[in-house]
Amino acid sequence: MPPPAKPRSNLRRNVLIGFAIASGMLAIIATVSIYSTRAFIGTGMVVTKAHEAIELQERILRDVMGMESSRRGFLITGDERFLRGHAEARKEAAQSLDSLGLLARGFPAQSARVAAARELLDRSFVLQREEIAVRRKAGAGPSTALFAQRKSEALTESLRALLLDAEAEQRALLGQRAGVAERIGRATSVAVTTSGALTILALVAASVMLLRDLAARRRAEEALAQEHNLLSSIINALPVSVYVKDVKGRYILNNNAHRLFLGLEDLDSIEGRTSFDYFSPESAIRSDADDRDVVASGSPILNREEPIARRRLGDRETWLETNKVPLLDTDGKIVGLVGISADISLRKEAEEQLKHFATQLERSNAELQSFASVASHDLQEPLRKIQAFGDRLKARCSDQLGPDGIDYLDRMQSAAERMRVLIQDLLKLSRITSRGQPFEACDLGAISRDVLNDLELAIEQTQARIEIGPLPAIEADPVQMRQLFQNLIANALKFHKPGAPPEIGVSGRVFELREHLIPGATPGDPVCQIHFQDAGIGFDAEFAEQIFVVFQRLHSREQYEGTGIGLAVCRKITDRHGGGIVAKSEPGQGALFIVTLPVHQPSTTANE
Repeated sequence: MPPPAKPRSNLRRNVLIGFAIASGMLAIIATVSIYSTRAFIGTGMVVTKAHEAIELQERILRDVMGMESSRRGFLITGDERFLRGHAEARKEAAQSLDSLGLLARGFPAQSARVAAARELLDRSFVLQREEIAVRRKAGAGPSTALFAQRKSEALTESLRALLLDAEAEQRALLGQRAGVAERIGRATSVAVTTSGALTILALVAASVMLLRDLAARRRAEEALAQEHNLLSSIINALPVSVYVKDVKGRYILNNNAHRLFLGLEDLDSIEGRTSFDYFSPESAIRSDADDRDVVASGSPILNREEPIARRRLGDRETWLETNKVPLLDTDGKIVGLVGISADISLRKEAEEQLKHFATQLERSNAELQSFASVASHDLQEPLRKIQAFGDRLKARCSDQLGPDGIDYLDRMQSAAERMRVLIQDLLKLSRITSRGQPFEACDLGAISRDVLNDLELAIEQTQARIEIGPLPAIEADPVQMRQLFQNLIANALKFHKPGAPPEIGVSGRVFELREHLIPGATPGDPVCQIHFQDAGIGFDAEFAEQIFVVFQRLHSREQYEGTGIGLAVCRKITDRHGGGIVAKSEPGQGALFIVTLPVHQPSTTANE
């Protein structure tokens, strides 16, 4: 047999979980790195612009101070050499302001400061040119030159103060950006380190889980291999045929019993073959149709009995009891079927024999019924004539017979009477089943009172004391219940101790059956139990079953009258009602008869 499919494990799930965790950690590291890089690039651009702005501001300050120095030197000395760099300084300062304006684009406050600086530079340059022109033309006095100098110096100081403030702001921005860059660096380092550590831990955990799952998978595979070997051994040891087919009706595997049934050798392969390879066409068509129906509908075929003919055995038919159930995979999809077949040819032969025996039994029962009819009429007629002619002989010829003849005649009549009673008792025993009445609700208390009325004469003669407790109502044959009570009470009246009046107690109870006590009830059903207790002579416990056998007597006829059928009748009545009767006694200690009957009968027919 091929090994069964390997069970699913959580190996793939654990690998996916570990990969997902590692990917998540790497994604976090990548995100933090991208964010940090962007932050560093942004900070670097800001720092670069700040340095460029500071450099331009310092250049502008140098150019402004150069203009101021040239102007002062010329105003004081009147030497034209001091004015050589004045215009050039003003031009470079203007270019630097233009560059500074480009850097400040997009920043309203800085753009406004650059515009204010340009305006101050232009006004200062205009005043300085005026001062220079005055000094050239008139040789202005010291007071006029000083006044103009102070006026342009005020503008220069305002421009210088404005540029110094801007430089201070840029240097503050550089310090701020340096702190931001440091914080970003620390945060990035912590995030990358933490994520890396978590990634390593995730990979380690995933590796541990993977190794653990691999070990569990290996153990599961070993267990499956052992189970497969055990299952193969069990299936091959089964005495019935077991086989598996796919959805197309082709054999996949089978056991030894099936191979033996098909007449296959050990080396013969069954895989891929169908029923048409081993059975007659009629049997194969029927089997293939059953296979297709099971696969298509998903409904099993259970306990089907059918004949089937095998090719290798000359198409000889064999009776099989077949079960076919759909085979499902782990997703619940039908992938084939499993068949189990048992050879029931011997059972079929036994059933045929049973049918033959049942026919013979029916014939025998009919003959017994005929015998009972003959016994009830034809056999009793000669006995009645023997008794009648005996009475006439005693009345008319007693003088001629003498004492011996009279004794012989009495013995003959007594034997005839015993024969009549015996025939009547046998008829009663045979009619318990054949002429039973339908089951109906019976009040056992009322039946017991009727029985006491029937036995009134015997009770008075023996001065018996009889106590009957509460008795329940059950479903039974009322005539046979009356016969049961009468036989048991009469039996107690007959077997009392000499010289002591009989003492008889009858009691009953209903309870729920807890174990399989009687044939007519199962655990959980209500049953009635009746006790017949007497204080008579009793009997040895070893005869507790013998007393219920027909014609079995524990005492001689001279001691106690009777035919030995009364208790057999009681046993047959309880058997018909699905109940039971047992006796318990010890010599000289009285006897207890326990009758157990189901409260409800499964059927109301008279003959069950």
